[in-house]
Amino acid sequence: MSPDHLTSENITALIDGELPPEGEETAKAHLKDCHACALEVLAAQQLKLATRQAAQRFVPSPETLARLQARAGQHPPKAASGVGWRFAVWGSLAAALLLGLLIVASWQYRQADALSAELLDQHLAVLSDTSAPQVLSSDRHTVKPWFQGKLPFSFNLPEPNLLPPDSALLGADLTYVKGRPAALLLFSIHKHRVSVFVSQGEALPVLLLSHVRSGFQMTHANAAGLEFVAVSDVNRSELEALMIVLTKAQ
Repeated sequence: MSPDHLTSENITALIDGELPPEGEETAKAHLKDCHACALEVLAAQQLKLATRQAAQRFVPSPETLARLQARAGQHPPKAASGVGWRFAVWGSLAAALLLGLLIVASWQYRQADALSAELLDQHLAVLSDTSAPQVLSSDRHTVKPWFQGKLPFSFNLPEPNLLPPDSALLGADLTYVKGRPAALLLFSIHKHRVSVFVSQGEALPVLLLSHVRSGFQMTHANAAGLEFVAVSDVNRSELEALMIVLTKAQ
């Protein structure tokens, strides 16, 4: 394992559950501080899922097979022509499929980076003196019903006594994440402001990932088909503690 970043072999073993316990703990500790590796792990998970789905449904069309057969016929093998032809056909198909999946993974990586920048900008706007949430309340029975009819999904808020020490709900607002309506929940941890964005997400079994961007801690988690992203200048362990409580409430 590299002292600076996880290797591709480590990332593959991590998402496949093949790392030994000590190696898995080391990798997870590294992901909490390394934005680049966290995004690489997320992209690798999505690539693996896409590959599995494509393998289950991919069937070459007769036209594709005819083109590959014609191309292979221009350079016929000298021996074992039937086996060689089939190998060439499926080799070409596999290469084309792999190229497509790599393009998708690269696009997803850029999308994740752009999303981090978007949410950080929104958090900074919340911190400005001119910004005030539409709901100013620490009562979860006031905050949650306010979103009814405004969001295409629902979520739960934990009871105040279950929040981490010196943490409190301050209010909420309606926002947009990736162009879709989302909930913006405002918390405080000590004297630090925390923005938690809740949106509909793919119910994938991903790790609780954290990274630092421009001096702000960002923590991502999925639960019950919802995606949570918390942004704050509070330390990582306290931000993750809040996220664990929120995801357990779903």
